Amino acid sequence: MTGTSTRNPTLERLRSLSDARTCYEERFGWPVTIEVRPGRLVMRLGEVADAVVMPHRLGREVLADLRIAMLAGPVLADSDGQWWMFLTRPACHGAPKHEDVLRRIEVHPVPSGARVVVPCEFDAKNGCPWIERPRSLPHPATVVRGRRHGPSHRVDSGAAHAGARRIAPIGRHAYAIRASVARIDLIKRQKCV
Repeated sequence: MTGTSTRNPTLERLRSLSDARTCYEERFGWPVTIEVRPGRLVMRLGEVADAVVMPHRLGREVLADLRIAMLAGPVLADSDGQWWMFLTRPACHGAPKHEDVLRRIEVHPVPSGARVVVPCEFDAKNGCPWIERPRSLPHPATVVRGRRHGPSHRVDSGAAHAGARRIAPIGRHAYAIRASVARIDLIKRQKCV
């Protein structure tokens, strides 16, 4: 027997997954598990975290506003970057989510119990696929509030005299989100408090 050690890539990969799982658990309290065959980490949604998925064009606007308000939480992208997933604190399950309104603007709450694949690396310098790295989870209503400033608040002077708002094309999604969230917030205050 020689002093040369051979490296087992499967064992190294499992060790890496185990280290990342431990990090998620210790730093964030996330119940992340290892799926050995596909060699990935997954987190079951519902108890510790929920998620909201939206198109990247809307997600970019929402994330910009969350960053300004210092409320940005973890955000993941799908493999081609077309859909963004915002991880949030669990929603109050007694309150209706107005999914029909959100579905029209392509905002989808991920069902409780769904499993989400999470990256093994945290640092952007290592090619991490996080759009916004893990940290504390924002409230779900905070994520779907949409833009507070910008095109969605621009009022046409002629329309203002008539008492109507004209919403710029990029802002109409955000306006619809704010309207539905206002209703959700009112219902939550009545039922969940």
